[in-house]
Amino acid sequence: MRIARSLRSSLIVSSGMSFLALWIASCDFHPAAFSTSTPEDGGTALKLTGGGGAGGSGSANGKPGSGSHDGGALGGAGGVAGAGGGTGGTPICPAQCPSGQVCLGGTCQPDPCLAAASSCAAGTTCRATCVTVTDLCAGKSCPDGQTCVSGACLAGCFLEPCNGVACPSGQYCNPGSGACVMLDACDGACGPGKACNLTCASPNPCAGVHCAANQLCSGGSCVANLCAGVKCAAGSICSNGICTDSCSCSKSCGSAGHCIQGSCVCTPVCPSDGSRAGLDDGCAGLCPCPTGSTQVTNGCCMPNCPADGSRGGLSDGCGKTCACAKGSALYNGACCTPNCPANGSNGGKSNGCGGTCSCATGSTLYMGACCTANCPSDGSRGGMSDGCGKTCACPSGNVVYGGSCCKPICPSDGSNGGKSDSCGGTCACVTGSALYMGACCKPACPSDESNAGKPDGCGKTCACPSGDVLYGGSCCAPNCPANGSRGGLSDGCGKTCACAKGSALYLGACCAPNCPSDGSRGGMDDGCGKSCACPGGEVAYDSACCTPSCPNNGTCGAADGCGGTCGCAGGGKCTNGLCPGKTCTPACGCGQICNNGQCAAIVCDPDVVQCGCGCCNAGESCIAGQCTGNISLG
Repeated sequence: MRIARSLRSSLIVSSGMSFLALWIASCDFHPAAFSTSTPEDGGTALKLTGGGGAGGSGSANGKPGSGSHDGGALGGAGGVAGAGGGTGGTPICPAQCPSGQVCLGGTCQPDPCLAAASSCAAGTTCRATCVTVTDLCAGKSCPDGQTCVSGACLAGCFLEPCNGVACPSGQYCNPGSGACVMLDACDGACGPGKACNLTCASPNPCAGVHCAANQLCSGGSCVANLCAGVKCAAGSICSNGICTDSCSCSKSCGSAGHCIQGSCVCTPVCPSDGSRAGLDDGCAGLCPCPTGSTQVTNGCCMPNCPADGSRGGLSDGCGKTCACAKGSALYNGACCTPNCPANGSNGGKSNGCGGTCSCATGSTLYMGACCTANCPSDGSRGGMSDGCGKTCACPSGNVVYGGSCCKPICPSDGSNGGKSDSCGGTCACVTGSALYMGACCKPACPSDESNAGKPDGCGKTCACPSGDVLYGGSCCAPNCPANGSRGGLSDGCGKTCACAKGSALYLGACCAPNCPSDGSRGGMDDGCGKSCACPGGEVAYDSACCTPSCPNNGTCGAADGCGGTCGCAGGGKCTNGLCPGKTCTPACGCGQICNNGQCAAIVCDPDVVQCGCGCCNAGESCIAGQCTGNISLG
């Protein structure tokens, strides 16, 4: 698609043996209101006005041109039949049809809904549209990189679900799903291959909404058009201001797949009879193998491994080896049964299959043979070698010390507290004393608290009475009356008395904020160094409450009117005054752009040329759905 400011078209006519007249025009497209309603022709809605067929002058309001012998390419760019009898471009309705009429087939006609019995649900109204009942692309083959849209091959790879779908009489193909649906026929002239259809539609929130040139309407509000001013090549789609090739995918789509609107669309070719099992499925994958078989280089393979284990250790025919029967193991390319009698007589010796037989219970493998530890139960060898690389355990209450068992000497009366226990450790002090300077020490802290705040003789300080604190080497009782009369003053113990509830310390004294509960001083100085709170959603600014004003059109970075800067909803990064746009899933189709997660239909300005899935630039003409440069003959 091409995007540019609207310029008046110019006509270049040159004659030799024949005449070829081409409109040269540019187009500034405007995405239509975001809506789920189906465009009038059952496809992508492109509101186009402008030049008529070659040889005719055409006009912006769709009135007959001055004369034409040939309609404009792809329906031309706007005018109806020229005075010379040509077909001209596709008829275009005026901006608003007269009362009682609606736009059908490009002309204002009596509204069929007025004569129809109303059966629409609450909140919806009857709407008459023209739908396609004939497959205009039937039998048409387009080159690679092009898609048949409404009977013409256009640059780009787009999803057209109704191509190749022939519906029974009384039905039409839903362009969104590709399914045939019943036609609710109405009295309206829609032209060849189309029929009038009644639907129930919700009100259009963008009806009557006029947005700036760099905006579009979404949900009734004008939002930033991220694709405004972006020029894309034919076959590309504008997505959040970036041109994306609709025929380019990040990975291979396989021999049976196609890249459609930037995503792979592929149906695997895997017959139900399994004839292609393990082979290429056409979608860059492989057809699944039957249960029990495995994937090999050229297809599927069924391993040849009988359940009786007769082929244990042999090739399974699929690149692996058949498992050995239970109780045997693979050794030197064959299955081997270990020779390890249950009585442990072969313990520590080779099992004949590359391993070693385990030792009998009570013995362990040591130095290549089974070994029974020499540790009598009477503990007589406690702390000594067990003959098998370990040490015999000591009796309960003893510890290993100096290569033998040792019983610590620590009387329960604590008489040996702080001294050696003769086994490499130190005896604990009795309850109430602690180890200090290599001996047990009892803190000198009388219960009458006469020594409070003084050293306890054991490296610490005696605790102060409850409510006192240690200050300057002695206990101190803070002077802070409960009535808060000394709030903000020294407590006499190195700290400051707290202020009464409802006030706060400010400039060395307690201060009660002047903030009435009615919010009358919201945002104003509270007299205590802060501001009175503002109602929810407002902020304090310039001694008053202020409601930040930020647009919801995807722009950011502007002042919010309250001393701050507008950011992005959800915390996105603001770049060049725009919030990050959401991608469209699935991708947008022919005649659409992606704007912050929503596909919007392209609607060209008056007096410009439609071409393929968009509009041409200045100095270009539309020939067979392609925008081309100025052509001069003769």
